[in-house]
Amino acid sequence: MRNYSTEVKRTVIEKLLRPDGPTVPELSRDMDIPKETLYTWMQKAKNGTMSKTGKRKPRFSLQEKQILLLEARSLKDEDLGRWLREKGLHESQLIAWAQEINSNLEHTDGRGGRESELRRKIKDLEKELNRKDKALAEMTALVVLKKKLAALMGEEDPQI
Repeated sequence: MRNYSTEVKRTVIEKLLRPDGPTVPELSRDMDIPKETLYTWMQKAKNGTMSKTGKRKPRFSLQEKQILLLEARSLKDEDLGRWLREKGLHESQLIAWAQEINSNLEHTDGRGGRESELRRKIKDLEKELNRKDKALAEMTALVVLKKKLAALMGEEDPQI
């Protein structure tokens, strides 16, 4: 299995993405690179998973993603393409970030989020359960005392 430099990969992908560029089988024959490898490179380029320098992609905080999304939305198509190349991003990343931000916003209600709401609900239910347990214990004690009193007084089976 051969290793190809990042420059070779980038050049091949640029050729394949040109409107008048060669097809994958043609380029595979011309450059003596397996078709499967070219298809993999194309898929990685489309997904934004092919690194340019071999280093990991920078991770952005949610706030940085939001700022970048706002910048991107203010650009026209031609400017957006240039901006994406400068930032080393792909349009698919922007779509994924928008979904991530929307998902986080849906789970936040302004008072600490869905998690704190669930904790509060659990706490309320536990309080109610404790109250009902105490009431049941008290009722049981009253029934037992009533039976004992009836037995001491010589009454028959008391109606409860």
